Amino acid sequence: MATYGLLIDYEYCTNCGSCQVTCKEEHAYPVGKTGIKVLSDGPWKIDDEHWNWNYFPVLTDLCDLCATRTAGGREPMCVHHCLSNIITYGPIEELAKKLDEKPKQFLMVPQFNPIAAKGEFVPSGKQKHRAAHIEVQGTGKASYAVHRHDTKVGEIDETDELGE
Repeated sequence: MATYGLLIDYEYCTNCGSCQVTCKEEHAYPVGKTGIKVLSDGPWKIDDEHWNWNYFPVLTDLCDLCATRTAGGREPMCVHHCLSNIITYGPIEELAKKLDEKPKQFLMVPQFNPIAAKGEFVPSGKQKHRAAHIEVQGTGKASYAVHRHDTKVGEIDETDELGE
């Protein structure tokens, strides 16, 4: 069985947002959630005559490649409604061949339900870390303070719980 993905030619993305809007509408995602998001790099000056400013439509962990639509032989919503026609859907073997044809493209294969796939985060450090505490006052100004315990550097108080 073939694995499907999206080939995104970011050289011509205009950040119109049609991919994000149609994704949200198709899946009825709430405010702040979407299966695809356009990120920006720039603007910053390369030299006196050239600027860098790229937009990158990136799949989020909520992308399922519009499984209901694609099961019926249709394209994902982001592909169907992309105004710049820069998003291509298909088997990754075919998309990889197109990727070789030009720069400024990337191939993405989403992994829907990533929380279960990634598993629980397990910190690799052996020392117990203490968090900084930030206080915000109602005056409209922020006051920052770091609260430390009396434990000396390098010592760990085994009875103290993280954040207390």
